[in-house]
Amino acid sequence: MIRIGKLKLKRDYVHLAIFMIVQSITCWWAALDYGRSFQTATFSAAQLPLIGYTLAITATIFIILDGRIPAQWSLIAIGISVAFAFTNIIASESELLYLLLTCSVWLFIMAIPRFGMQNYFGLIVFSVVMSYTIPVAVFYLQNAYLSTTFLWKLLPLVASYVCLYVPSFSKQRQINQMISAVTGVILVIAIFLQPITWQTITAIILTIAIWFSQQSFGRLRLHLMINAVLQLIFMFLLY
Repeated sequence: MIRIGKLKLKRDYVHLAIFMIVQSITCWWAALDYGRSFQTATFSAAQLPLIGYTLAITATIFIILDGRIPAQWSLIAIGISVAFAFTNIIASESELLYLLLTCSVWLFIMAIPRFGMQNYFGLIVFSVVMSYTIPVAVFYLQNAYLSTTFLWKLLPLVASYVCLYVPSFSKQRQINQMISAVTGVILVIAIFLQPITWQTITAIILTIAIWFSQQSFGRLRLHLMINAVLQLIFMFLLY
């Protein structure tokens, strides 16, 4: 329990709330940053349901991968995300609706243990889905079109998901050490595709530090919280 005056809050739910906020910022950051360079980028009422959708999706991720909150809450969160996807503003754009439903459906598959998708294949699909659904939806609603240049810009985000979430998708520590080495190299390559600045050099140093941490400690109790903060730092450095 966490005490705030006379208020008692269960620690897991506090962690959930923090993760939702931090991870939601990460999902939006690349699109908002890239969109700032276009005069056509505007904030509209169409993005309000997308905020609710993003919070529901990030809550689902935490519940599925953390495992300390009852699993049925992940299904409720998925249902809420689908409800937001079907709001009139978003559903009027059929491509956008299908894109968001792809993310909700994949998380539903992850939430059902019998499908066995919490593995390395699941990690790759999860990384691609999270990088190319909400950020693309944000960019499209801001600019009313989709840029292939922006899609390429999302590669470091994909690589950061793959690198950071290895311990979340497998408990085989010895194999994870090898996989984290490979994913760390992929993330460094993705960073090198960006213009070389002090930010990209810092991001590479941070990637090396993450690799050493995964080699030494594996999955930590606050692994998801640490992931959310590290990924947000990557967003500040790379976008």
